[in-house]
Amino acid sequence: MNLLVLIGHIFMNSMIPILILIGVGFILDRKFKLDLYTLSKLNFYILLPTFIFRAMYEAKLNAGTLEIVFVALCVLILNSILADVVGRMQGYDVAKIATLKNCVMFNNVGNMGVALAIFVFTNIPYVIDGTTPYANLGLVSVVSIMIIQTISSNTYGFYQAGAGRLSPRDALKVVFHMPMVYAIPLALLCQFLPFDLHGLFFFAPLNIFANAFVGVAMIALGVQINRTPLNFFKLDVMLASTLRLVVSPLIAAAMTILFIKFYGPMHPIAAQTIIITYSVPTAINMSLIAIEMKNSPEYATQIVMGTTILSAVTMPLFITIAYYLFPLY
Repeated sequence: MNLLVLIGHIFMNSMIPILILIGVGFILDRKFKLDLYTLSKLNFYILLPTFIFRAMYEAKLNAGTLEIVFVALCVLILNSILADVVGRMQGYDVAKIATLKNCVMFNNVGNMGVALAIFVFTNIPYVIDGTTPYANLGLVSVVSIMIIQTISSNTYGFYQAGAGRLSPRDALKVVFHMPMVYAIPLALLCQFLPFDLHGLFFFAPLNIFANAFVGVAMIALGVQINRTPLNFFKLDVMLASTLRLVVSPLIAAAMTILFIKFYGPMHPIAAQTIIITYSVPTAINMSLIAIEMKNSPEYATQIVMGTTILSAVTMPLFITIAYYLFPLY
């Protein structure tokens, strides 16, 4: 695997498009002073719920999904514990610890994970006799992790973001006022219907809204960046970036090894995918949630941008580590 080619490909095909969209929001806010509150409401009440519903409804799951989900959930819990301990050691207040935990726990698998899996598992050394036999399993594995990330980030992540500002009761009220909380179980239940929703009249507008989510979310992030003094080399941002980009995939590797040792074999592609997926940067939604909940939005935005840029270097390293740690042959 040519590491320099991989780094260049990821940067050009994953980082540059994201940075362009963010740049559009940055420039528009400089010129027109966009209403960030309106963009936030548009994202959380229309675009994100439709995006989540479509992703959950179209997810193709199998028995192996449960194994991947179990390991992914264990990694999520360990990330939460680690971030909490680090935040307390640094003397952060409750609100800042909550933001740190969200930014370490929840990654950008929804926007970058699928594209990354497509690239990795459809290129050398995963091409066999001109075919890509591992592409489908890689995608299924990514979607499995995306499910646990999506459900937890849009429920517990919202609840956690209210820490230090809202009482537990008020935080729960905010969570249950968010449409995405209901979009997730509804989509999973719809998978058991005896007919395909794609042919129904409401799926066309739902598709349009879902397709708009990533673009509008990136623009909102660009607006927030324009209003945030960014310094990626601040200790608290670099610490969070290290936890997200380095420590988290190492935890994922350790948990996968332990699962295989004490439970049973796992397909190498599934094992590799767990490490690769946990190496992607902080979810853009964490900045949007911080904005919506008014909980350290500047700090969250700095972590999102810092991890997004630095991941161009760290992700290829962990893709290579995953390949050699869980070889196909």
